[in-house]
Amino acid sequence: MAESVTPQNSDTGRAPGTRRDTARLRSGRESQRDTGRIQADSAANFRVAVFAPRLDLDGITLYTRTLLRALRERHDTVMLVSPGGALADSLDDAWDARFEMDDAEHLGFFGWRRLKEALTEFEPDVLHSVCPDANVAAVRAADHFQIPLAVSVHGIKPNELPQPQDRKYDAYVACDQSVRERLLNDCRLDRDRTTLISDCAFPERNPDDRRILDPRKRQVVGWVSPLTEGCGYRCFIEAAIKVQARGVDSMFSILGTGPYGAEVRDEVEARGMLPRIVVVQGLYDYARIWDPYDIAIVDTRQRASLLMVLNAMANGRPVIATEGGAVFDLIQDGVDGLIVPRDDPDALAERILMLVQNPAERLRMATAAFEKVEQHYDPGDMAYALNAVYAAMVTDEALPKTFDSRTMKRSARASSS
Repeated sequence: MAESVTPQNSDTGRAPGTRRDTARLRSGRESQRDTGRIQADSAANFRVAVFAPRLDLDGITLYTRTLLRALRERHDTVMLVSPGGALADSLDDAWDARFEMDDAEHLGFFGWRRLKEALTEFEPDVLHSVCPDANVAAVRAADHFQIPLAVSVHGIKPNELPQPQDRKYDAYVACDQSVRERLLNDCRLDRDRTTLISDCAFPERNPDDRRILDPRKRQVVGWVSPLTEGCGYRCFIEAAIKVQARGVDSMFSILGTGPYGAEVRDEVEARGMLPRIVVVQGLYDYARIWDPYDIAIVDTRQRASLLMVLNAMANGRPVIATEGGAVFDLIQDGVDGLIVPRDDPDALAERILMLVQNPAERLRMATAAFEKVEQHYDPGDMAYALNAVYAAMVTDEALPKTFDSRTMKRSARASSS
């Protein structure tokens, strides 16, 4: 009688439709490691290896930066595994251990051996991939060491979501409710392996009233985005031309990196705007992205755009964002930010003019945005939620369904009144 062979997935080495065995507390597996320190309660501290793609100027890197800091402030021990990139130096103090890969998608024999040695020395309890893009090394490490692996999902485009009925991860963390609905309905993932933890940002710089209200200061309007296809830079250039045509003395800047960098500069030059639109593809200090700008423009078609908007608000900048995605949940139009239609230079120019010509409105809006980040997007809530998710992962329990900090705080206020 022929021996039956169970087919295996080439990516994970597991049989299709199965998860890795991560119930280390119950199974007693890996007895040579000290797993007794892990307790499924809110007081537990974890050793977390965070896997990220190249650390360039985008929302994913800003999420990585916030995640590392939030975990460490909760006294978890964190190892960052990623290639380098423009923002790598700005994360120097955000981790306890670091492994720098040459390429997130292709480890190679020697790269894999080095990563195994680094993880063996670090002894993580949990692995966390900040997006599905960083999955090759993370999935391979999770299967080799039999360690539970979480992934954060930040968007609803096909290239931002896992494959239907995906089994590579033990926890799928959605950044907002629309993403979680896609994970459940379109990707058809297990409900007990999906959860919602809303994005957050550390409040970094209060709005500077002296700077904002200074009548002698020329306003600088900054458009920040990866320079990729469909990033919307032409609309910004057109809006800048319209603002200049109204005789308003202001400067404009495009900040970003990516394959369309040369094309962006050529477009600015072709429109005769090089004296007024400064294209910046490299900064000396990426920890201070927002410092040159008085008004921030964010096109929400970029990946993890909510993190870009949140970080601008957390740095005391009034934000104009294009409509789409979760921006409607984050910004109350006209109160703590402005929302404009995509690819509408007339609407964008009008919003820019309104803020440039009204210093008091800029200050009011920036203050409201900063206070919203402080009150509703607390990284401490994110760390608390992740702790509960990690605890469920290592004990192979179902994940809590949602940790939307705004909903929890509204419920708490209602119950106390």
